[in-house]
Amino acid sequence: MIILYLENCKVTAHQQVNETDYIITLQTDQIARVSEAGQFVQVKVTEGFEPILRRPLSIHTVDREKKEIKLYYQILGKGTEILSKVREEEIINLLGPLGTGFDTALENSKALLIGGGLGQAPLLYLAEELERKKNTVFLALGTRDEVSLRNVVCFDDVCQEVSLATEDGSVGFKGYITDNLPEIIETFKPERIYACGPSPMMKKIKEIAKTYQIPCQLSLETRMACGIGVCLGCTVKPSDQSKPYLKACVDGPVFWAEEVLLDE
Repeated sequence: MIILYLENCKVTAHQQVNETDYIITLQTDQIARVSEAGQFVQVKVTEGFEPILRRPLSIHTVDREKKEIKLYYQILGKGTEILSKVREEEIINLLGPLGTGFDTALENSKALLIGGGLGQAPLLYLAEELERKKNTVFLALGTRDEVSLRNVVCFDDVCQEVSLATEDGSVGFKGYITDNLPEIIETFKPERIYACGPSPMMKKIKEIAKTYQIPCQLSLETRMACGIGVCLGCTVKPSDQSKPYLKACVDGPVFWAEEVLLDE
């Protein structure tokens, strides 16, 4: 049964991570209580009608005791720019939790989490859930430069190992995180891979996971509008071409790698 809430939430903190990235903390009685790792919320950024559409944002982490959720987002357009100006104590409206999240049934095992840029957003909550179930969690995170890695410290308490890559070589491995992935897999030997990032990265991770025969889940960064499966704006090609297109907002955003075809 799908449980959704339309909730007015008070902003309890709003942190600027770097020039474009923010973490907003919201007090929410119901959404915090039922959210799962990998799900998202639709945020109404103003009280008026401009912009008309809500903005879909991944749930970064949840504190059920405090009844709070955190959303990690990046200024990518008018809506998120408006959101970045919201201050503490203000009220914004959320619809959620939405979508199908990660499979977190894994216990006493090894999990490799891979993020690319903003793909780190849903991985903290996932790491917390996996660590709680006594899994050894390895985070591999790739970004363009050091500035985009300023949030990585929040993973320190829940990830036993962290590997970083930057395209400019300012921190960690120089290049894409997928360039270093075979070495990480051969050393760490994960029993499950979870990833979130841009489509070319997801496609490469899918190929590598298949080569090593490791079950893999991908959280796709597909553009969404309505968030509830009505507008058909976030369709994803299924691997089985005899089946209808999948909807990222309802069937995903998390899919098993073998379920979907990925285009660069």
